[in-house]
Amino acid sequence: MIWGSRLAAAALYVIAAVIIGALVHFAIVLTIPLVAARDAYARLAELGPVLTTLPLPRADASGKAFPYSDPAVAGAFCRFDLTKGPIRVRAPIGRAGFSSLSFHSRRGAAFYAFTDRAATHGFMEAVIVTPKQLRALVAQEDEDNPSEDLRIASPTVEGFVLSRVFSELPGLYPAAEDQAKALSCAPEPPAK
Repeated sequence: MIWGSRLAAAALYVIAAVIIGALVHFAIVLTIPLVAARDAYARLAELGPVLTTLPLPRADASGKAFPYSDPAVAGAFCRFDLTKGPIRVRAPIGRAGFSSLSFHSRRGAAFYAFTDRAATHGFMEAVIVTPKQLRALVAQEDEDNPSEDLRIASPTVEGFVLSRVFSELPGLYPAAEDQAKALSCAPEPPAK
């Protein structure tokens, strides 16, 4: 009887330790991106200024700058800052294959993405806004003739847009790279 109660108490302690350990691990994993000094945005900031489209280096075996990149995917990015107003993002679709745009917050978390299947008139296009700017745009809009723009509310004022284009064959990579680099990020003119 004594051994049974001791065994039950030991099992209870082990279960409690595993649960506490899992909770601590989970909390640390969620906290690391918030305190990281060299997050995705910081690494991209080293490559160029805001509202400038820059190609991502092609993936190689060392993978130091951008680990886990696919060597068959060409990429380009532009960083945005919404303090002066909305930003229009535009990327052409081409014959290189699958392409996508993903929108990331200042901390690198993706908050929106779409593929070439959502393209209209040969372009993937969207307007990035803050929630306050979105409310102002909607208030200025004509109810009889609403805007057809895809408006994406960013959770942060700063962030980046990533264009990715898949190359089915190594020989098609230059075309995919050119398509990715055709990404444009420009301030949206004020509504009239």
